[in-house]
Amino acid sequence: MSDEGTGVEVLGLAGSPRRGGNSETLLDQAMEGARAAGARVRKIVLNELRFGPCQNCGFCSRQGVCRLNDDMRQVYEALDHADRIILASPIYFTNVSAQTKMMVDRCQPYWVRKYLLKQPALKTGRRGLFLCVGGFKKGRRFFACAQFLVRIWMLNLDVVLVNSLFQPGVDARGEIQKYPETLAAALAAGRSLVAQ
Repeated sequence: MSDEGTGVEVLGLAGSPRRGGNSETLLDQAMEGARAAGARVRKIVLNELRFGPCQNCGFCSRQGVCRLNDDMRQVYEALDHADRIILASPIYFTNVSAQTKMMVDRCQPYWVRKYLLKQPALKTGRRGLFLCVGGFKKGRRFFACAQFLVRIWMLNLDVVLVNSLFQPGVDARGEIQKYPETLAAALAAGRSLVAQ
């Protein structure tokens, strides 16, 4: 990371259980675009963290923080400081991966702080990008559930989802390389996210 640049911090969240897969490749492109635009970037691979699902224990409803002491604390810290958030996930059964959904569910404390405790946003002017791939051959309708989930998740984080990039027809590792226009779009989207 460079000491000079825009001062914008970009967090990339890789939601696939498969390292170097199609969605992570798109994420790396977007992160490179953000880096080229002068941002400081950090990538977290959710599948490499040790964290469990939300237990619906009610603790965060009183405190605004999660009681579980696991690697999700790294994600909370990164989410708190990021100016831009890029989430990448494959589609599994019409929605994001289990790793991604578990992370989203563990963000309940943000909902509590915003809507129950009425705390002010940690940062203003935050923007987000969603990158998603699926093995089905065509039909953008298969991305609709995932996009809705991500939009609501980002809203709870006071992040505006400004762009989503979807690519059907990729399943086997490396198939995203068949779509150079999508790779280029991800690069441009990362750069544009920093400029906004």
